[in-house]
Amino acid sequence: MDPAAPADPACVPQTPCDPALVVRVSDLVSIQADAPSQGMEPDGWLVVGIPTNFFASASPHVHRGPLLGAPADVRFTPVGFRWDYGDGTSATAETGGSSWAALNLPEFSETSTSHVFEQTGTLTIRLVVSYSAEYSFAGSEWRPVQGLLEVPASPITAIADRAGTVLVAESCSTDPGGPGC
Repeated sequence: MDPAAPADPACVPQTPCDPALVVRVSDLVSIQADAPSQGMEPDGWLVVGIPTNFFASASPHVHRGPLLGAPADVRFTPVGFRWDYGDGTSATAETGGSSWAALNLPEFSETSTSHVFEQTGTLTIRLVVSYSAEYSFAGSEWRPVQGLLEVPASPITAIADRAGTVLVAESCSTDPGGPGC
């Protein structure tokens, strides 16, 4: 028996019963991945020459809908994060990163998803998350979808400026939560 032939002779090739069916990202017209969200610290502004922390929220999820004319479940899994910092540079990461608090780091610490800006100005930071996908018809086993789905987050607009020293009432050893500590 030809392994590429459908197991059921009544099965039409390239339909859900065809074990050789190839589903591509372009076939996911009616079933879309959730849009990721992004954040930054400090929120909405950044200091030239000091790390700004970026993080994204995207998690595995399943949506149901029509796929090639049949009801299906599609499972989306984030596999890559690409930031365009609006200053001519970009970076990729395997994870979306985390806030400084979640990482138990002081403000302005370098992280795996931070970036140091060199110029002042108003910048638009864009994030695109790459999702891999799998599909299942009528509770069958999960099968891979060919290709990656690129889903953008809403962009962030931030102001980059230089900072000077400031006088504060308490030292960082007295008030570790104070400005610049």
